[in-house]
Amino acid sequence: MTDVRSPDRTDIIRREHGHLPLREAVDALDALQFSTASFLRSSSKSLKKREQLKQYCAAQEAKPLVEMSEDTVVHQLQRLMSGLKLLGVQAPPQGVEPSLPKEWTDAPEEGWQQVASEEKAKGSEAFKQKNYQGAVEHYSKAIQVSADPDVALFSNRCAARLLLGLPSEALQDALRSVQLGPQWPKGFFRLGCCWRQLGHLEQALVAFATGQKLEPENKDWQKELEKTEKMQQAEPFQQVRQLLQHLLPDILAAWLRAASPTSVLQLQVNGSFQQLATCKWRHLQEGTTPPKAQIRYAVLDQKAYLANLAANLQSSSAEGFAICDLAGKALSIPDISKFTSEAGAVVHVDVKDDRDGKMKAIIASVPLEEGLKRFISKPKDPDPPKASVESVLTIQRRSGFPRTLPRYIGFQMFPGDLNFPVIDLLRDAPALADA
Repeated sequence: MTDVRSPDRTDIIRREHGHLPLREAVDALDALQFSTASFLRSSSKSLKKREQLKQYCAAQEAKPLVEMSEDTVVHQLQRLMSGLKLLGVQAPPQGVEPSLPKEWTDAPEEGWQQVASEEKAKGSEAFKQKNYQGAVEHYSKAIQVSADPDVALFSNRCAARLLLGLPSEALQDALRSVQLGPQWPKGFFRLGCCWRQLGHLEQALVAFATGQKLEPENKDWQKELEKTEKMQQAEPFQQVRQLLQHLLPDILAAWLRAASPTSVLQLQVNGSFQQLATCKWRHLQEGTTPPKAQIRYAVLDQKAYLANLAANLQSSSAEGFAICDLAGKALSIPDISKFTSEAGAVVHVDVKDDRDGKMKAIIASVPLEEGLKRFISKPKDPDPPKASVESVLTIQRRSGFPRTLPRYIGFQMFPGDLNFPVIDLLRDAPALADA
């Protein structure tokens, strides 16, 4: 398959794109085959440099050498996704680089070069014979007798240790390899493989990307990057961020239209979490159909939200709403109460988990900044409902709002336009709003 991701795909990050609304920016990132993780990885460095330059110029009371425009939608999206907080969904830990002991000698014996060469050859022969432990021993002897060890010794021993299932020891060799040979691509390949085997996929991607820059004509780097990106996108933390980025323009439109600092925006998504959390471009690449979903949006104050949640947790029927998180852990009212009282724009998303077919809860806090509104397309208020409001609200009581009805309710076929609010209690049922 032809790789459509030319270097110009990063234009959405390099250029200002101040004219784009948030929805178009999110869709453009998907069209350019960015995941949330790869967007943040690509954008954070350039945006960090921009901020450092602004701070330096302010401290020096000087104008920047290049005129910088105001914040753009790309800057806002980068900060929104970087500042996203999730309850109960932990980010994968970053691997810590181990200390690297010096194994070679400062007082080599005469003829050490010949000994090192012979041990290296023995190690390579043992590797060919799949005697990986023997290979490690010979490469180690070659390193120990050397005054200036060959960088390939560490790379070769790294490969043998990986095949022996010793990724932590292999990581030391890979780090030493790139330290001694910073312009040698193979060292970064070994480093990427080690981080990946240890489960630290973000660091693996950085290593593979560095190797690709050193050897851009080698197409194998792209294969390693795509393999690792696919593994990363399957992590629950990344899936949650990807889903929320898909929905973010509509979430913020609903929030800015109707919510307040003491509100909770609750979404009930009638669709598959795993499918909705997969990038659209990934579906197209793999020949699967991009998913659709029916979504209900509701705005409640925190007290009403917690009252409904407590009633749902005590209910014997939980078909339409979640009573546990993605890990299967029961929702905790004290934990959620603490999170909602300290967080910014709180969003609760119930979505179907394909692993067991049950609804699971995602509770997140989205940071809001000044200037965000100009990038959010305000939804057009639909006409008041023509059908009986009471019958619609009766359904809502059975599907997640048993104690207190939301002040605002809206709906969306995703992808599609958000209809919000469809019901405004003060407008459509004032008696119920006061209840």
